[in-house]
Amino acid sequence: MSETTAANLGIFMGILKAVAEKNGAPIPLHLESLFANSQTQTPDNLEEAIQSSGQTLENNQCACLFANLVNLSIKDGRVNDRSFISDARDRLRLDRSDARDVEEAIEARFQADSVFRSDEDWSAFCAGLIAMAESDNVTDAFEEVYLKKFVPDPSHIEAGRALFKDGDEITAKLARFSGRQKRCLAAHGISIMLIDGDWKGTEQEALEKLNDQMHLSRFDAEKMMKGIHGLYHVAVFA
Repeated sequence: MSETTAANLGIFMGILKAVAEKNGAPIPLHLESLFANSQTQTPDNLEEAIQSSGQTLENNQCACLFANLVNLSIKDGRVNDRSFISDARDRLRLDRSDARDVEEAIEARFQADSVFRSDEDWSAFCAGLIAMAESDNVTDAFEEVYLKKFVPDPSHIEAGRALFKDGDEITAKLARFSGRQKRCLAAHGISIMLIDGDWKGTEQEALEKLNDQMHLSRFDAEKMMKGIHGLYHVAVFA
């Protein structure tokens, strides 16, 4: 890692740690190993640090930082402090439309509790995620922890496994999802695909199949991918 890249990674981590502490949010699962045993220093002035990072970081690094700032600023399924996020968007040189796509995709990921109410809907949601997790013929620890984090009731996961194994009813159940449910599941499906840092062709095929089963519009599918990919694209600092 070059000195510049290492410095930029330090900026990224310092800002995210400061925002996590400010919002009382845990370090997200996809960043835990990065922060493990690190002595990351938070900036004295968060706003000034973000302003400076917008002048220092590369475009794709700014996009990754912004997505992770949004992720740490969600409360009850919505961005909690929109003025902070709007200021960060401008300071990090993001296009307004692109930034809004990121916000909507990441918000969708946190809306499962509000858009899935019935046991039937929860089991179909879990079946879709399990299909994504097992598309590479192995469900790794990251995917298991992810599923348990976003599905509070273990019985829904077990019902989802049974539905996934049966296979025949999944398509009909997914097709009946509302627009918000479809976007939520798509956002989580992309997360399952990207969280282990190893994006396989079989996972891409499974995602496309999932979107087809839900009859998710290409517009929504592309918006979800744009937002969630930015969140996990930490490799831009490698």
